[in-house]
Amino acid sequence: MSSDQLRRRHRSREQRDRPGWAQRVLAIVAILAAVASLVFIEGIAVAEALATAFWTNPLFAGGVVAARDNFVVQVGGTPIAFHVTPSCSAAVLLAPALLVYGAILLIRRIPLSRALLAGATMIVVIVVTNQLRLGLIGWASQTWGMDLGYQISHRYVGSAIAIVGFTAGLVLLVRLTNGKLRSRRTRAV
Repeated sequence: MSSDQLRRRHRSREQRDRPGWAQRVLAIVAILAAVASLVFIEGIAVAEALATAFWTNPLFAGGVVAARDNFVVQVGGTPIAFHVTPSCSAAVLLAPALLVYGAILLIRRIPLSRALLAGATMIVVIVVTNQLRLGLIGWASQTWGMDLGYQISHRYVGSAIAIVGFTAGLVLLVRLTNGKLRSRRTRAV
C-alpha cells in the first residue's frame, strides 16, 4: 500500500471519529444549558419546591404545599417551610454534569440516539435523586422533629444522597456514551 493510500485511510478514520454537526450542536446546547441552569437557578428552585410538594403531598400527614421556593410540611402540628436554596437545587449538580456531557460530545463521535439517551438519563437521575433528597428531609423532619430529623437528613444523609445521585448520573453518562455496554451473556460467548 502506498503512503498516499495510507494517508487517505488515516484521514478517513479521523473523519469517522470526529463528532458530526448534530452532535456538535448538542454539545453546545449542553454547555449553554449548564450556564442557564446557574443563571436561572432561583426559578429552578421554585420548580423543585413545587415538584416536591406535588409528589409528597399524598404521602405526608397534613399534606404538603408549595409557596414559591419553599415546600411546607406539618412538623408537630406546626407548618414548617423548607426553603430550596440555590445550593440545595439540582441545578448546582446539573451544571458541572452538563459541562462534562458537552465535553464528551465534542471529543468523539457517538451515535446521536445514544448521546441523547445518555444525556437524558444523566439529567433524570440527578433531578430524581435530588427530589428524593428533598422529600427525605421533609419526611425525617416530620417524623423525628427538627432537632434530630432535619439535622441528620439535611446535613449528612441528604448530602450523601446528592453525592451518590451526581456520581450515578455521571457514571451512567460515561457508560452510555462509551458504547461498550453488552450483557454478560454476550461477553461470555
